[in-house]
Amino acid sequence: MADGVAAGPDVTDRRGPSLSNSHSRPERRPFSETVFGHHVDDPYRWMERPEHADEVREFLSRASEHALAQLRALPGWPRLRERMAAAMRAGVRYRDVWEVGGRLFYRRLDPDAEFEKLVVREPDGSERVLYDPDAAGDRGAAINSYSVSPDAATVAFHTATHGSEMGAIRFIDVASGRTLDDRLEPVYGELLAAWLDERTLAYGLATHVDGDPLKGIQVMLHRLGGEQGPCLLGMDAEDGPVVGPHEIPGVEPGPVADWVVAFAAGAHADSRYFVARRKDVLAGAPGWREVAAYEDRAAACAVRGDTAYLITTIARPNGEVVAVDLAAGAGFERRTPVFSREDLVLTALAAGDDGLYVLGHTDGVGRLFLLVEGGEAVEVALPLQGTVHGLRPAGAGGVTFTLMDWFTAPRVLRARAGTVSPTGIESHSFEGVAGARQERRLVTSADGTQVPLVLLLPPDHGPGPAPTLLEGYGSYGIMMTDPYYLSMYFGFLLSGGVIALCGTRGGGERGRGWHDAGRAANKPNAHADLIAAAEELVRSGVTRPDMLTVAGASAGALLAPPVAMKRPDLFAGLVARVPALNPTRLEAVHNGAAQYAEMGDPTTPEGFEALLLQDSYLMLDTAPDLPDTMLVVGLNDVRVPSWMAAKFAARALERFGDRRLVLVRADQEGGHGVGHGVDQWVDDMTDMFAFVLNRAGAEGFTAVATDPSAPTRGDGG
Repeated sequence: MADGVAAGPDVTDRRGPSLSNSHSRPERRPFSETVFGHHVDDPYRWMERPEHADEVREFLSRASEHALAQLRALPGWPRLRERMAAAMRAGVRYRDVWEVGGRLFYRRLDPDAEFEKLVVREPDGSERVLYDPDAAGDRGAAINSYSVSPDAATVAFHTATHGSEMGAIRFIDVASGRTLDDRLEPVYGELLAAWLDERTLAYGLATHVDGDPLKGIQVMLHRLGGEQGPCLLGMDAEDGPVVGPHEIPGVEPGPVADWVVAFAAGAHADSRYFVARRKDVLAGAPGWREVAAYEDRAAACAVRGDTAYLITTIARPNGEVVAVDLAAGAGFERRTPVFSREDLVLTALAAGDDGLYVLGHTDGVGRLFLLVEGGEAVEVALPLQGTVHGLRPAGAGGVTFTLMDWFTAPRVLRARAGTVSPTGIESHSFEGVAGARQERRLVTSADGTQVPLVLLLPPDHGPGPAPTLLEGYGSYGIMMTDPYYLSMYFGFLLSGGVIALCGTRGGGERGRGWHDAGRAANKPNAHADLIAAAEELVRSGVTRPDMLTVAGASAGALLAPPVAMKRPDLFAGLVARVPALNPTRLEAVHNGAAQYAEMGDPTTPEGFEALLLQDSYLMLDTAPDLPDTMLVVGLNDVRVPSWMAAKFAARALERFGDRRLVLVRADQEGGHGVGHGVDQWVDDMTDMFAFVLNRAGAEGFTAVATDPSAPTRGDGG
């Protein structure tokens, strides 16, 4: 029987003794309080305190060492890792393209490299590496973002190490390849430097208010070779819009124009947008004018000429493009509707010289439209039904973008005057999954709502149940069912596994109404959606409950654990990655207040009530059971604190450790997943899928060579 195939009807007996819990147990220190009339018992509250950070790290590290020693001793682990590595190192991969001044800039990941290089392709097709972290002696450095000056002469690039996402912006002279002396830090890597002219840019400086790296970010002015300029937007700005400490401000990068677009945002679907004359921004006195507030529900903004275009869901839940006349001093209240379609969820804008490009999707499949001034919107024919992202203006007209599907690696295309052509930048697709296929289904949730579900089936998939990973996210209006090239899942497919991706409410599959129906106090709708997907997988024979693992990452781990506790009979396993498990404590979390709009505000009665419905850690106190669980943690995570996973693990071991697995995988060199090297990802995903296959009783994963003194699941060790 091939490795990865289900072992048969005796699966429960065969898999039972193969893994065990760690001896490591943190101390229980009684603590309780009453919050808005709710009694809260929290014996691991002490883990949140900074003075106990070393204890928490030690607990997670020891538990991780125990789990990894067992997982990697499974006979099938080496072969699974080979498959993972083969898929993730299959040829050159490209992404994040800028076309400026006739040059193409991009990140390139070579098959034998751990981290991406920054590369420029000249108009004659020749290619030069501008930055290679290994060659530069920057061990473990990952490029988080970069941007190109309007004359294509200088590149600003951000790197950080160990997955921290907090690092420095440095500069490269494109002609010589020389790194300039300027260095800006600390900077959060998700915020791109925005060039205002050939020598001047705006960037986000992290001020670490109250020790929180994401609190109090300020937009600063910088001129190459000069001293730091004034604050343009943020708490220290002398005038202009008030920006709260938990808002993240920034300036939109793009072609230099008369108007500059800035934003202030949190971890939710809407942003505030501001505009100012470029000459005023360069002078350090922007005089920002707000063109959209949070209540205007704007999700994107681009300026073309003297017109600001915004995507808003205030009138249409799928989104509508509206125009604001900046020269006339108009604001959002004097907007003019420009474009919308009932069958299209709008997501992004880009202003090309040839018109305004609008990106959207229908059932997750990307669609691109060109709006020419005074004319009708024309749909741009795409060569593939897949996911479109990275839409950017492309020099002298048109835009560039990336297109991919489940099994086709990203290719970079150019659209000019509504016609698509290749740029010559095409990633290599892994041939090992050539026979794999997708299925799209609709499942009926508890209230009758039809919920999208995508199945990715292995090349040799046949009748009969298979080990299956069911994953959901359900937050921020982000989709799970758009056709994304998932090379890190291919090794599992080649081991006979099935991937199921559920577009629960809270995501973006059906527009703003779908998002609102699954966030905050409505999160139980998303729970019901994911349960319905699991029931469909079992009912249709794709899998069995003893072969099914439910999973979620980050905010997805706000979703999956409550589902597992509500229906433990449906699942053999639960995987929670970089997990948000104790959201009633958002007030104590770095980056916590930024989440209130999405999850709920714990300082208000209604917000706390909403968070109680999502709090997996507190649910453990009354849960009837918990499937075998694996928690994946990055110890350098700046978005979700590792004490959330530590508290959950401690309480789960206390309640269920005598009969259920509660395993921890803690990455000493990792954060929230951003900035991982390839081998980090290979090991991470191999360990996760080894757990999934073990719980499913797959051949090659049901026995492990153990130390006779090691504890079994039954002794609570």
